[in-house]
Amino acid sequence: MHAVFRRYRIRLGAVEAAAERAHEGLVPDLRRVQGFAAYYLVHAGNDTLASIALFQTEESAAVGERLLNDWFRHDWPVFQAVPPELARGAVLVHEELPRVAAAVTTGPRLERRNWSDRRLTRERRSGGDRRVATAAVSMSATP
Repeated sequence: MHAVFRRYRIRLGAVEAAAERAHEGLVPDLRRVQGFAAYYLVHAGNDTLASIALFQTEESAAVGERLLNDWFRHDWPVFQAVPPELARGAVLVHEELPRVAAAVTTGPRLERRNWSDRRLTRERRSGGDRRVATAAVSMSATP
């Protein structure tokens, strides 16, 4: 796993607009890079953004870094960004928690058969929301 770090200083008050432009313009391009793993854009305070892009191989990190450079040069002049501080290197420690996915489905309400649950009784009388939240846990081995 390889990481590409960038730190940007941009025009005062433009953080949200810059993040939106990155989400709409850059992220789809990064997803097309063979070996792309993840991208994070962090508001680091004082009109500063920091980004971390993760790639499976050093070659894909080099391709991603070129893409980031081109994107910055062509798409961010409107934010008057100072040229970013750059770093790239191999990831030495990598750990992830198991991912939890939650979905909301429609269907019959789950009820507790405990008469002390007044909230359930109020919901039953008022015809409360019938959506039931379900959660699934996926366990994957991380390399």
